[in-house]
Amino acid sequence: MRGGRWVWRHMRYCGGAGVSRIDREGPIHRAILHYLRVVLPGAIIHHSASEGVRGGKAGYMDGAKRKGMGQVSGFPDILALTEAGPLFFEVKAEGSYASPAQKAMHGQLAALGYSVAVVRSVEDVREVLAAWGVATREAAE
Repeated sequence: MRGGRWVWRHMRYCGGAGVSRIDREGPIHRAILHYLRVVLPGAIIHHSASEGVRGGKAGYMDGAKRKGMGQVSGFPDILALTEAGPLFFEVKAEGSYASPAQKAMHGQLAALGYSVAVVRSVEDVREVLAAWGVATREAAE
């Protein structure tokens, strides 16, 4: 018999009772954050938390509070403030695509002259930085 502690851990990981959800983007996201912090040592690397973890009324209230505090729908996952200017990265797992709100935000950022990319791996980030001409510690070696 499994005790209450196991059930609580399972519910927290899966997002609720009876919901089976695997975090496919989380490991990619963490690897990209680590990579950016290593290759852009003087940069400020920021993750924009845009998803709630609670469902139901509590989740709705969390979302309303974040919106009231200025959270913008579709804002990219990672912002890197670098000497080359701000760089925006939307992290997606294979098979996942940017939502309409994300696509609209990416278009707005690009229209303002900012660099925005959807990335699925550290290799994607490496290629995008090179294409943007961003000097990295890795490229200097």
